[in-house]
Amino acid sequence: MTNCQDVFNFLTGVGRRSTPPALADADVASLQQSNLVRRLSAEEYAQITRNVAALSATQEALAAEQAQRSELAARLQDDYRKSHSILFRLEGREKQDAILQREASEQAKMRDASADIATRDQTVDQMIAQESLLGTLAPYGDGYVGLTSTGAMALRDLGVRLYRVSDLPFAEYWQQSQQVTGELNTIAGKSGQYFGALSPRLGGSDRSGLWSIAVGLAKREGDVATLGSVFLDAYARIGGLSHNDENRLMAAELISTLPTGVAESIPLLTQLEHDVRKADVPKESSLGVASILLLGRRTDGTFATANLPGYLRLTRSYESAALLAIVNRPFDELGQKFQQLRAMFGAWGFQPSEDVELASSYLAVSDLPAEGINTKLAIISKGMSTYLQYPLVASSILASIPVLEANDTLNLLEQAYGIIGRTAGGLSQAELICLAVRMIHGIRTETVTGVDTTATAVPAAVRYYAYGPMYFFVPLIIAHGAYYSTYSGFGGAHPGHAHFVGGGFTG
Repeated sequence: MTNCQDVFNFLTGVGRRSTPPALADADVASLQQSNLVRRLSAEEYAQITRNVAALSATQEALAAEQAQRSELAARLQDDYRKSHSILFRLEGREKQDAILQREASEQAKMRDASADIATRDQTVDQMIAQESLLGTLAPYGDGYVGLTSTGAMALRDLGVRLYRVSDLPFAEYWQQSQQVTGELNTIAGKSGQYFGALSPRLGGSDRSGLWSIAVGLAKREGDVATLGSVFLDAYARIGGLSHNDENRLMAAELISTLPTGVAESIPLLTQLEHDVRKADVPKESSLGVASILLLGRRTDGTFATANLPGYLRLTRSYESAALLAIVNRPFDELGQKFQQLRAMFGAWGFQPSEDVELASSYLAVSDLPAEGINTKLAIISKGMSTYLQYPLVASSILASIPVLEANDTLNLLEQAYGIIGRTAGGLSQAELICLAVRMIHGIRTETVTGVDTTATAVPAAVRYYAYGPMYFFVPLIIAHGAYYSTYSGFGGAHPGHAHFVGGGFTG
């Protein structure tokens, strides 16, 4: 099939109702089969035109019949009152029979009138749809062609992505696009199943937090019943380590998806929690930090605890320090990039906060250079400010996706937002956009693949696979305005967010 640029030009011409550039008949047929365009012959166009010409008369006839039905309904109601009144019982038998017969006859007329109106109403709807269709058609060949609603959306998406797919065969692009849409729908559907399985057992947890957990679990392999049970087991076992439910949920999700299993992971997490406490991480944050260190376990089974103190001196954000600590890059290199990004946010006018530290750490561990990230980040932040009062962390996560340009990223986010919004009813716009971020983070990502695995691997054939294309730590920003930090190194009120762990998206 022809390439994306040619199809874009064709669909653009159709959408503008100007004569579009010609495509091969097989290509147009393929677009029609994909429900992107609708093609009509000259005879079909003429018939629809005649049908639409009769629309006004048909609507007038329908209105008249509806008025007659209303009159009939009023008479029927009057007969009903008469046949159920006390006076009816005093009437003679002959008059009673006459009233009942008239009532039965009017009921039959009402049924016939209702059925006929329903048929006429359906006909009017079809004619209105045909009238709308005429408004979308452009002359093409010996007939006409028009965009479907699916085609209009596809044209918009293709326009955003054209910078990287213009020379790609359209059939290949469309297959990939449908695969991404299918995967997002699958994630949303499984998320709903997980939420339904978890919420009865975790009724005291924040609803949007549970949805975040559900999205993370839905992006992992495994059936809902099994993985949901493993998560609940991990959540119960972690109870004694933290009274902070956000950190407890985060740790439970992480442990439930590690290859080591819950039974082996809990003692390791307990020891790590003890170790990070000795590094002056307070109890309110120690479980979350220990969870990140567990996620970054090296191939020989050791952990990056020795790296943590250096980064704790660099940042007051405990989770940012943990994230930086598990990445296998020289301290000076990574620390310099982190500070450069933090200074950039300061120059933009951001005050010191947990959000600035987290945003800086996510961009620091990405493969994107600090120079040049500001334009992409600014575009994404502006787009997300419609949904979030504090978009910095979420925007930084999206900006760290190296294979997508800013508008392409926002377009994919909007698609995920619409899909999860149809599943996670009852959440705010801000909470839904955060779930959409969670759905798409990790897409084709090589962003965080540098976990510190420099230690010598043990002889046992055990692969501790933490960060990589299929697993990516991400905070969920719960936009409840602001909160007073209880588990951050920053005091005072600042943007609110709860931190969870999520799987990758490989669409």
